[in-house]
Amino acid sequence: MFKKICLYLLMPTLFFINTSTLAEDSKELRKQQYAAQKERQVKKKERREEVKEAKAEFREYTRELKTEYREKLKDIETEFELKRVELEANHDSKVAVADAEYQKKFSDLFMKQNAKYDEKTIERLQQEGKVFADELFSLKKQSAEEIYQARVVNVENNNKLLLDRDRLALDKASELGLTKDYAPVLATPIGSTLTKKEKRWNEKEKKAVIKLKKANRKLLSKFRNGEKLRNWQIKLMNDDFKLTWDEKSELHGIDSQQLFFNTLIMRAMLGEQFDQESFMSKIAENNKQKNLIKIKYKKIRDQNEIKRRKEKKDILSK
Repeated sequence: MFKKICLYLLMPTLFFINTSTLAEDSKELRKQQYAAQKERQVKKKERREEVKEAKAEFREYTRELKTEYREKLKDIETEFELKRVELEANHDSKVAVADAEYQKKFSDLFMKQNAKYDEKTIERLQQEGKVFADELFSLKKQSAEEIYQARVVNVENNNKLLLDRDRLALDKASELGLTKDYAPVLATPIGSTLTKKEKRWNEKEKKAVIKLKKANRKLLSKFRNGEKLRNWQIKLMNDDFKLTWDEKSELHGIDSQQLFFNTLIMRAMLGEQFDQESFMSKIAENNKQKNLIKIKYKKIRDQNEIKRRKEKKDILSK
């Protein structure tokens, strides 16, 4: 009985001692958690400063690199311009000779003395005139293709040089740590488990390193995807050149007839009779067809522009 009474009297004291101990433990735990949090913040700040300095150094390096390679590209461009001038001069000479011959032959068709211009004769003259126009057009297209191929070679030479520049830039980025995966600064349990605050910290950190990697990839995108982008641009050049000459070819078919009709006007000015109503009807039809051709190709170009914006974005986003 005496023991029970003593134990009963000691219980408040024991409770006080136990509560006091728990309070001290809790205070020490919070102190450790706070210290760990400060340490994490310091590490995160150091990482932020490291990335900031690396990006600044990378931008300065690539600025100098671009300046250096810009000068090298100028040498290649000068070589191409000299080639282009030579090709264009040869082209202009050939066209001038062919055009003079064409005009002479075409004029001779209409300047024969005592020639009768019945429907059959006019149809024959129109066919012969179209042959001359087609030959001249073919010569112009051939010359344009020669100049274009020289331009493609020039672009490919530029691209080889730019590929070296891209590799140097990416090597520098790797050296500065901009291509690595950053480890998140995670909180670890101090005590039995993570606190709610520590859990939120970890979630944010995991997202932060993903965001950081995306930002670095965006910074390097021009150099990582440079070759792919330039090859794509050459493809666009080829597509555009073909599209241009497809359109020119269709318009040429109309223009060759227009030239014939213009010659008829000249003969009318000399006092010869011709079917003016039929002539005006054909002129109107030709103009309509030319406008429809231009509308068709404008639509194709506009659609291509929309598609290409997305294609370029897709290339640079990888």
